[in-house]
Amino acid sequence: MNLMNFVKMLQGLVFSTEAGINTKFRFSQSEINEILANANKENIKYFESLANIKELSAFDVSYLMSGEKLDERKIEIIKAACKMFDEKEFSALGQTFSDFVFRVSANINLLNESNLEIFKELVQCKNELYDFSKALKNPLKAKHARSRKTPAYAFENVFVN
Repeated sequence: MNLMNFVKMLQGLVFSTEAGINTKFRFSQSEINEILANANKENIKYFESLANIKELSAFDVSYLMSGEKLDERKIEIIKAACKMFDEKEFSALGQTFSDFVFRVSANINLLNESNLEIFKELVQCKNELYDFSKALKNPLKAKHARSRKTPAYAFENVFVN
């Protein structure tokens, strides 16, 4: 009987300990360890902010934490860009969410709230470019150049035999 009471008490303590564990991270402990091991030291304080963005996978979080020097403004840009991503629009073009995150990372220093729509349009173009710095520095010029209706010719002079 004494052994049975001890086992029940031990089981109750284990259950109460498990209930008290913070399980708000959706990544496993090995994924968290790998992310933190590869992250830049100054980016570790932003891990929780990135982990709370539900669209980002462990790979995406690891890439962002190891590749960029993050700050609060960049975290907000990443959140806004992730909300803009529509799986139907991009998957039809053969682009994955990770491709989108790589492009956000490549252009993070030039992105802001006002040019995110231009950025989305640039990303939706079927190309292999990751750096959109010229278009993002002057978004009105890029938008105007895209909507130009004047005919353009591939050559200037035509020689006839």
